[in-house]
Amino acid sequence: MKVYYVTVITILAFISCSEQKSESPSDMASDVQFASMSFDLQHVSLVKDLEAAKAGLAAKSEYRCCVMPSCNWCLINDKHCTCAAHLEKGEAVCGSCGQSWAMGRGILPGVEPHDVKWGPGDVHTH
Repeated sequence: MKVYYVTVITILAFISCSEQKSESPSDMASDVQFASMSFDLQHVSLVKDLEAAKAGLAAKSEYRCCVMPSCNWCLINDKHCTCAAHLEKGEAVCGSCGQSWAMGRGILPGVEPHDVKWGPGDVHTH
């Protein structure tokens, strides 16, 4: 009877181990490949990935920034950007967009940089 229990426990242990998810070899290879790149190549890769993510979200109407170059803050923190829509309603934009407006990088016609709400006094919410 003990042999039966040991066999069952061993089989259950193997089953539970095989059900655990692990990174696929291609994911691990990608991580290793990125880590082994020079910083300059990592930077190029990150910029390309950010721009591809923005384009994909824009195609789904989930990324509409109000400055050029477009901000990364909303993409990284909120997974979308609606600063242009907020600005059109007279609402606050994210700090990154606010700073860009202050630097003359705003792209919405008819909006003056001094009218853009942003910063600690204005809460930007999505």
